[in-house]
Amino acid sequence: MKNKENVTLDTFSVLNSAGWFLTIANIAGITQLSWAKIGTYFLTLLLICLATAIIDPLVNKGGDKGGGHSAK
Repeated sequence: MKNKENVTLDTFSVLNSAGWFLTIANIAGITQLSWAKIGTYFLTLLLICLATAIIDPLVNKGGDKGGGHSAK
């Protein structure tokens, strides 16, 4: 019996991890980014998430079309 593990990475997780790396690297003195740039990065990430959360239901407003219960 083979054990297969499916690993999935979503874009938000990767971008969020990159942001936290920038924050920790800035605290450690590895990078010399301004805090405003790091804050802007997280704010942009938040705006992308909000836009996706608003647009997704509008695009998928048809819902599940397969095998639904009828109102009869």
